[in-house]
Amino acid sequence: MMVPTRSHLVVPLVVLVGLVVACVPPPGPPGPPVTTSTTSTTSTTTVPQYVLSVGHADIFEVTVVGSTLSVQIEDESSVPTVYRNPAQTLLHVKPSAQTAVPAPPGGFSFLGGGGTPVWILPQFQNPSLLWPGTSTERIAAGALQGNTVTWRIESVTGPGGFHVYTTNGFGVPSVLFTTNAPLPQSTTLLVPTHSHYNWAFTASGTYTVTMRATATTSGGAPITSGPVTYTFRVGTL
Repeated sequence: MMVPTRSHLVVPLVVLVGLVVACVPPPGPPGPPVTTSTTSTTSTTTVPQYVLSVGHADIFEVTVVGSTLSVQIEDESSVPTVYRNPAQTLLHVKPSAQTAVPAPPGGFSFLGGGGTPVWILPQFQNPSLLWPGTSTERIAAGALQGNTVTWRIESVTGPGGFHVYTTNGFGVPSVLFTTNAPLPQSTTLLVPTHSHYNWAFTASGTYTVTMRATATTSGGAPITSGPVTYTFRVGTL
């Protein structure tokens, strides 16, 4: 499915690089930390994570680095912009993102029954919430075949459903990814572009979402980012 976008313009209503770069900007200063613990029979590892809960962040920002694709979080809520490692970043869906599925749900039935709770980071910016998007703006036109990158979601774990969708000027939703159907699922990002979507979660708690970017260079070589895992915390920290 092609997602038509244009640089620095949001997809229509309601509701992730230049030429091959020689280096990736360094991660920014440490931010407000939380910790998660992974327990095995032999040890416990605590991983500090930078928390992103408000502002503009292209969480699937793709660049070409040598013979691979690099995926980072382009955090524009920081000044200057900071490029963050998804594995070290917690994406917080604040309690105020909670809303309800329309009743009757109509085209939004993929989110659940009418009136049921759902937490949404919206396509259009709400200044009190995180505004995640995608960007391929640092890839030069012509560097990749078809001027496209494939955005693939490989797995999702969490307490509820996970959905990424857009709505058009008439309020009609178009679903890009949904855990209502088997994964993996893929869509296409044009190069060089920047886009935003609705990110919906049907229960509070912690979700892990594994994504991957793939493409083919203009010379015909397949390139990939490998798997990139994100952590979303829905509700209170």
